[in-house]
Amino acid sequence: MSNSPSPLNGRNLTRAGVIGLVLAVLAIVLFLVLWVVLGSFKLDAMPRLFASLCVPPAVLAGIMGIYILTRKPKV
Repeated sequence: MSNSPSPLNGRNLTRAGVIGLVLAVLAIVLFLVLWVVLGSFKLDAMPRLFASLCVPPAVLAGIMGIYILTRKPKV
C-alpha cells in the first residue's frame, strides 16, 4: 500500500475557505451598496431588490471566470 496524498489536505481546505469567505463578504457588501444607491434614485422596492439580488452573483461569476481564464496551470 502506498500513502497517496489526500486532495482535501488542511492547507488547500483553509485557502478555499478564506477565498469563499472573501467572496461571501464581497457579495453582501455589493448587495448593500446597490440597495442604498438604487434607493437614492427613488426606485421602487421590487426593481431595487431584483437588481440587488442579481448583480452581485454576476460580478462574482465574472471575477471567478477571469481568475480561471488567467491563472497559469501548474506544470
